[in-house]
Amino acid sequence: MQYDNLIISQNAALEKGLQLYLKKLNCKFYLLSDMEKIVPSYTDTFVKIVFYLDHYTLQKHHKEIRSKLQYNPHILALFIVDAPPEIDVSKETDLEKDLIFTNIASSAPEIFIAKNIANAFSNLQLQIESFELKYKVNLSTNHISKLTKIGISLSNERDFTKLLRDILYSAREISQSDGGSVYLVEKDAKGKPTNLRFKVSAMDLNSTEFIMPLNKESIAGYVATTGKQLNIPDAYNLPKGVEYKFNQDYDKLKGYYTKSMLTVPMKNHRNEVIGVIQLINRKKNFHQNMTPQQMKDDALPFDKYSEELVMGVAGQATVSIENNYLIRDIETLFEGFVKASVSAIEARDPTTSGHSFRVAELTVGLADVVNTLEAGPFAKINFSHEQMKEIRYASLLHDFGKVGVREKVLVKAKKLEENELDLIKWRFYYVQKEIENRINLRKFEYLKKNGSKGFEEYEKNLDFELQIETKKLNQYLETVISANEPTILEQANSQLLVDISKTDFTFIDGRKLPLIFPEELRFLSIRKGSLDFEERREIESHVEHTFQFLSQIPWTSDLKMVPDIAHAHHEKLDGTGYPLGLGGHDIPIQSKMMTIADIYDALTDKDRPYKKAVPLERALDILKMEVKDNHIDGDLLDIFIEAKVFDKIKSKFFGNQ
Repeated sequence: MQYDNLIISQNAALEKGLQLYLKKLNCKFYLLSDMEKIVPSYTDTFVKIVFYLDHYTLQKHHKEIRSKLQYNPHILALFIVDAPPEIDVSKETDLEKDLIFTNIASSAPEIFIAKNIANAFSNLQLQIESFELKYKVNLSTNHISKLTKIGISLSNERDFTKLLRDILYSAREISQSDGGSVYLVEKDAKGKPTNLRFKVSAMDLNSTEFIMPLNKESIAGYVATTGKQLNIPDAYNLPKGVEYKFNQDYDKLKGYYTKSMLTVPMKNHRNEVIGVIQLINRKKNFHQNMTPQQMKDDALPFDKYSEELVMGVAGQATVSIENNYLIRDIETLFEGFVKASVSAIEARDPTTSGHSFRVAELTVGLADVVNTLEAGPFAKINFSHEQMKEIRYASLLHDFGKVGVREKVLVKAKKLEENELDLIKWRFYYVQKEIENRINLRKFEYLKKNGSKGFEEYEKNLDFELQIETKKLNQYLETVISANEPTILEQANSQLLVDISKTDFTFIDGRKLPLIFPEELRFLSIRKGSLDFEERREIESHVEHTFQFLSQIPWTSDLKMVPDIAHAHHEKLDGTGYPLGLGGHDIPIQSKMMTIADIYDALTDKDRPYKKAVPLERALDILKMEVKDNHIDGDLLDIFIEAKVFDKIKSKFFGNQ
C-alpha cells in the first residue's frame, strides 16, 4: 500500500532548511495555513503527518487541528514542538500526551531536527504496521470462525437443495462476491463422469437446472475436467490461447456484467471432482448492491487470500455433499430393503398383495391432513419430515411379522383345507357307493332266493330306500360344504353338524366310521371366519413378530418409534385389542391412524376367497360402528372421511377404475 508523508509547520523557512532531507524522508512540506487544502476529509489509504509547530501556534490552533484529524481514522499524526524541553504542551492543550513526540527548538541543528522528524515518521509507520497486523489477525480469526460455522452448518443440513444454496452463500460471503453458481458432476451407472449439471445460482434463485457438456470449452467445464481452479480478473478479456470461453448469454439476457471470476473445483477424498463453485464480481462490501456499470468499473479481482478461503469452503462443501450422497444412498438402500421385505411377505399371500403399500399411503395421507389442522383436538400436532418417514416405514412394515406365521394358517380361506374337505367328500362318496352296494346285494339275494316273482315291487321299494338315503347323505354333504365357508354359522346348521358327526356307517368289513371326525367338526363349528382359536392366536402373533423383528433394526433417532407404532396397530381404545391390551391414551396417534387405514383397506380391497370386497359407503359405516364400540378414534375417522383420504390411493393403485 502507498503511504503519503507530510510535514506541516507554520515556519516557511523550515522547508528551505530541510530541503536536503525531504527527498530522503520521502515527504512533502506544507504550511499550516494550507492544512484545509492538503488534509483530505476522507481517505481509504493511510496518511502520515508530522507537525512541527512552535509553542504559541500550537496553543492557538490545537482545537482546529484536532477537529480536522479526529474524524479521519486513516490520518496518523505526531507533534514535534518548537519549544524548550521543559515545557509540557499537553497540559496547555487538549492533545493527548502520546501525540506529543518531542520538543526541539528551531535553533537546534537542522540535521537533528530532520532525524527527529524521521523518527516520528518511523513511529507512525510502526503504528500502521501494528494496526495492519491486528487487522489481519482479526480478519483471519473472523474467517476461521466463519469457516468453522460454515462447516457446522453444512454438516447439519439434510435438505440437498438448501445445502447447495448454503454452500454458494457461504462461498460468496467469505469472498465478498456479488454472484455465483454451483455445478455438480453427474455419472453414469458405471461411475463414469458424463456431464455437468447447473444446480443453483445466486443471481436467479428460481433458475431451472440444465446440463452442460463435461469438456474444457466452458469455464466451469474446464475446472471440472482438469481439477484446476481459475482466477479470471476480466471475463471479457481472457488470455489468448486458453481452451475455455466466457458465455455472455446471461449478461445479455439479464442485464448483468460479469467481470472478475473465481471458479474452484470440489474434490472428494479420492481426488475426484464432484462439482464446481463459480464466484463472480468480488466487491469491497458483501452487502453492497452494484449496478452493471459499477460491476464493470469497480468489481475487484479475486486475490490469493480469497482463493484460499473459497477452497476451504469447497473442501467443507465436498464433505457435506458426499455425506448427503451417502445418506441418500443409505436411504435408497433401506427403502429398497423395506419394499423388498413387504413384497416378500405379500408374495406368501397373493390375495392381500399391495395391502401394506396402500395402508402406508392412507396413513401418511391422514397424517398430512392432521398436519394442516389449526383447530380441534389435533391442532397442536405437527409431524416433522422425519416423523412422516417414521409413519410410512411403520405402515409399510406393520404386517412383516406374518413371516413367522405358518403359510397354511396365513392363506387359509375356509375352515377346512381343500384336501381336508376333499377327504370328507370322498368319504361321502364311498358311503354312497356302500349304500348302493348293499341295495344291489339285497336285490341279488332276493333274485337268488325267489327268482323274478315279486321282484319288480321289491326293487321299487329298495330304490325308494336308496333315494331317501342318498337325499339324506347329499343334505349332510351340503351342510358340511356350507359350514366350511367363513361366514357366520347358523345355529341350525351347527346342530346338524353335531348330528352328522354322530352318524356312523358300518362298512362290509364291520368297521364303523363317523361321517365327519371330531377334529373336522371342531373346525366346521367355527362361529365366524375360517380360523379356530389357536389359528387366530397364531395370526395375531404376527404383531409381536413384527415388533421383535423391527426392534432388531438399529433405527436412527429420527425413526426410533417405528417398532412401537407398528406394535400398536391392532390395539383398541377400550383396551380389548392385542397384543398389549393398551387403552386409548397409551396408543400412539400414529398407530390410531394406521388402524383406520388398515381396517379400511381390509374391507374395501378386492374380493378374496374368504370375503367379498365391501363398497365404500358400507366400509365407512363399519368404521363408524367401530367408533361406537370404542375401538377406533372417532375424531381421526371424521378427518379421514371429510378429507376423503381414501381418494389418495384410487388414482395411484387403481387408475380410473
